[in-house]
Amino acid sequence: MNKFANISQKLMMWVCMLFLCVLTVAAMPAAADEESYFSYTELQLHANFDREPLEDDIWTATFEHFSEWKYGDNFFFLDIESKPNFKAEADTLYFEYATRFSLEKMFGIRILPEKYFGEVYATVQYNDSDRDFINQAWLYGISIDFAGQPNFGFSNVHFLLRKEKTQDISYQLTFAWGQPFRLGNLDFSFNGFFDYWKDDEKHVFLAEPQLRLPVSNFLGKDSFLSNASIGTEIEVSRNFFGKNYGWEVNPTIFISLLF
Repeated sequence: MNKFANISQKLMMWVCMLFLCVLTVAAMPAAADEESYFSYTELQLHANFDREPLEDDIWTATFEHFSEWKYGDNFFFLDIESKPNFKAEADTLYFEYATRFSLEKMFGIRILPEKYFGEVYATVQYNDSDRDFINQAWLYGISIDFAGQPNFGFSNVHFLLRKEKTQDISYQLTFAWGQPFRLGNLDFSFNGFFDYWKDDEKHVFLAEPQLRLPVSNFLGKDSFLSNASIGTEIEVSRNFFGKNYGWEVNPTIFISLLF
């Protein structure tokens, strides 16, 4: 790719990101609405030691947003990876935007048994990066929430068609979860996701479970760091970095702050 084509690609990426952010904000309820909806915005800073497959020490900053609205919800995140040796300089950008539309709220019907399942959604997702070796992807499908988790925990499964640039249409299975729990006198949270998909050459597995410890356990609820957490994330993957790579395990330590 020549220099001018690369500049054009990056410009288009940032235009798409801005457009998706505007959609996210537009979907959030106004303060004057009678009905309130859950939302959060979070910043995470991860330290990656000897990150495979290049064995580099890098920072990863993650900006994440989730918000509900009358007929569904929106999810957006942006990963910024630093250059090696923990340099404070961006090297790779990657983002995903997903929106879900509740079929039950839109059509006023109950689809699955309420005892075991929550709502059923139609969903669309867009993934992209500023790096040529990470393909743009569109995903379409169905998302199902599970019911009955304690302490306001959640989990859902996504059955998706995957249209990745340079690849034939394939499929992807995604499972995501978040479960607060208490151990002794301390509050914790176990969050994460796993993706499984197929492209023209390989089957890919990617999981990122996180264990979080809220700082409020030690500083109380009134500190300026009460919305912060410390924790660890383990990225487990197979063929994620290419068909010549097998299983890779990349642990991180991180701090996060909710806004």
